[in-house]
Amino acid sequence: MELSWQQLQRHLGQARLEQYLVHCQGDQYRAVALYRWNAQLAAAFWLDLGHLEVALRNAIDAAMVARLHHRIKRGDLGNEHDDWLDDPQGQLGRDARGPGRHRQPYVDIASAKKRVQGNQKPGTHDQVISETSFGLWHQLVSRSHMFLWPDLAGAFAYAPDRDQRTIASPIARLRTFRNRIAHHHRIWVHDVYSRHTDLITIAQYLDPALAEWITADSDVLKLLQEQP
Repeated sequence: MELSWQQLQRHLGQARLEQYLVHCQGDQYRAVALYRWNAQLAAAFWLDLGHLEVALRNAIDAAMVARLHHRIKRGDLGNEHDDWLDDPQGQLGRDARGPGRHRQPYVDIASAKKRVQGNQKPGTHDQVISETSFGLWHQLVSRSHMFLWPDLAGAFAYAPDRDQRTIASPIARLRTFRNRIAHHHRIWVHDVYSRHTDLITIAQYLDPALAEWITADSDVLKLLQEQP
């Protein structure tokens, strides 16, 4: 079933469709085809991003758990501190006062805990991790938290070097791109090929086999070749 242009404007928004119409030089048929293709491409990207995000947070979480256990063993913390999500040393923003230049990771962790509680789920470590945002993991590897990097570098065992920028830069680009997809924005106006390269590159740094698995299940490159 097809909808008229007037119906599509009502349901999807005139301003949103106008961007497609201008690109297609006033051809409404092409504009609708482009809109549908953009949605299909975004959906394909969302699948790949989902695989990467789960693997990324598990890898960084494992590194943060090991970091906490090392500090306990070294005597920096007592045995009662058994979860890095509780920010026992206040390094992630638990003890921050006032607005900071960067959004503190602990704010994201607290939000994840509230979502778990609101969903009436058990507040286990794994349950909280499952509610965290992509932004949290980007923050942990960003320059604003360079003090963590020596311990987190090992999560990317197959990276070509231990330079923080090697990891943080593509993750930052993917975070911005992911947000565009989440808000149903146009993604065809961006360098989509490069964003897919970023995605597969980070997967390779985690585990080359993971990158192959994501690629084998991906429709992104196929859809890119079918752009209206």
